[in-house]
Amino acid sequence: MKILIATIAVALTFAMSVAAQTPEFLTVKHTKQGFAKKSKLKIKFLEVVEDSRCPTGAQCIWAGNAKIKVLIDNGTTKQEFVMNTTDGPKGDSFSGWAIYLEELTPYPKSGSATDPKKYNAKFKIVRLSR
Repeated sequence: MKILIATIAVALTFAMSVAAQTPEFLTVKHTKQGFAKKSKLKIKFLEVVEDSRCPTGAQCIWAGNAKIKVLIDNGTTKQEFVMNTTDGPKGDSFSGWAIYLEELTPYPKSGSATDPKKYNAKFKIVRLSR
């Protein structure tokens, strides 16, 4: 009986530690704010600073880069960050969490400018180890 209880306790401890490292994903529309439930972080997608990614249908030498500005809030502290798709920092750490720009959509199209209202940023949030 003691072995069974010890085995269950070890299994639950392991399951909780694995769940703590499972990334959380959050998609936020341009100028809107999203709430990440596990990390309890609010992420506001402030603006697209630049989008020089190679448009769909074009042949480019360089893949290009998109750069966005976000505001992250943990309930007591707020901080602005700049994140990139290719060049420069893709993310940063804040309040014990690593936040990365996973994807920025839509991808530019050859011959037309992207309406800023249509941008969506997908973030990956991972708990930093203690």
